[in-house]
Amino acid sequence: MANPDQKRRIGVISTALGRWLEGGEPWYAAIGLANLVMGTSSILIPLMISQVLHRTVADLGVLSSLVSVVGVIGSLLWGGLSDAAHRRKPFVILSFAAVCLGFVAIGLGPSFWAVVLANMALNFFWVSNAAVTVLIVTENSDKAAWETKIGRLNQFGAIGWVLGLVLGSVGLATARQWLPDERAIRVLFLALAGGAAAATYLAARLVPRTTRRFTPLRFRGVVTALGSFLVEVARFSPYHLYHRLNLKNLVSLLRERDGPGRETKRFLAATLVAFAAIGFFAIPLPLLFSEQFGFPSPTVFLYFVFLNVGVVLAYPWASHRIDRFGNKAVQMAALFARFVLFAVAAVYLALARAAPGTFFLVLYLVLVGFSWSFFQLSGVALTSRLARPALRGQTLGLYNAVAGLGLIVAGVGSGYLADRVGYQATFAVAAVLMGVALLMLRPLRVPKVSAESDTASEGGGANESGLPSAGSGP
Repeated sequence: MANPDQKRRIGVISTALGRWLEGGEPWYAAIGLANLVMGTSSILIPLMISQVLHRTVADLGVLSSLVSVVGVIGSLLWGGLSDAAHRRKPFVILSFAAVCLGFVAIGLGPSFWAVVLANMALNFFWVSNAAVTVLIVTENSDKAAWETKIGRLNQFGAIGWVLGLVLGSVGLATARQWLPDERAIRVLFLALAGGAAAATYLAARLVPRTTRRFTPLRFRGVVTALGSFLVEVARFSPYHLYHRLNLKNLVSLLRERDGPGRETKRFLAATLVAFAAIGFFAIPLPLLFSEQFGFPSPTVFLYFVFLNVGVVLAYPWASHRIDRFGNKAVQMAALFARFVLFAVAAVYLALARAAPGTFFLVLYLVLVGFSWSFFQLSGVALTSRLARPALRGQTLGLYNAVAGLGLIVAGVGSGYLADRVGYQATFAVAAVLMGVALLMLRPLRVPKVSAESDTASEGGGANESGLPSAGSGP
């Protein structure tokens, strides 16, 4: 039997867990499960390309670019379609059902291009969930609860993603005891299809029905709740805010006199270069581990778990640093840290082909994850600060479209460079591009807006950093 101290600890943990769950909704379980299977697939797909289809890192780059293209198009399309349909729930169900069918097609895919087409279709429909999920929250809860509920939604997705990486490691290690690697990877894709089918069922049962209504979000409060826990691959990020952005007003937004100002465009250009740098680093990384370093597939998953753990650990600290030092200072520091990290990797790979020691590799990946939290959260908050008040939603959507464009550019380039020159070349290009983004950002002038101005324009208080004041966020 448990002693009194153990019972007290259990009680404290249960109380804390209960309070955390109070900020969520039952349907968040479907979101967490869907992100679990997508988290597993984020590493399993590169392994499929390399170990099952026996294609090169150049082919992985092609796949990455094509998937990013359909992700950007889908993200710009689905929000408008959900408005026209006056419904949100069907888009979530459609998204999860498409993931299920896509995993079946990938698991049974006989060729590289069959897998590419299945992956493109899967991700095109996956972002329909991304386009409407936050709107389901805002249209079914009071404004005072938005930040808390969106924050919990994002946390459910993040926990699911990390658990998916753990599941991939355990699942592959178990399957390899009875099956060869090629068949084990295919079987795991079919298992993921079953998980996606379960998420579809939960979404059909639990996601609330909502009638579309326009809700002008208090972006200062929401940006912290939206801070992405996911690492590097922005096309998989479930909660990008494409609020009211569509293909028609995207062009006019950039061309009109009342569109984004010069400083906003400067920042978006720097963001494009920074995400291209991230793509040159991140896209070939799984195959660097499996092919050049020779890690078994379960070990590749475990290293990405450490990377994601770094993201989660850094997130609260990143929020406080932004609050204290401001968005631009934190963004510059994050870019510089990534410049150093990418350069270190390029130099190491130029000098040695073998993997570094486990301790140093884990430390390196945790630092990469740390820098991502600072980069992503300060980037979203800085976008909100620079945008004109009437265009904050559209500009945040444009920020994510630019991020996707950067990954499109990096996909093919990183793959072919790694295949023909080596991974050290892709990481060197990543470092150079990150340095260019840093120089582009340096002269940026960030307006200081008072809390009273923010309250008047958006209905929510903020401090000079552009983040919510104490108590307004989760």
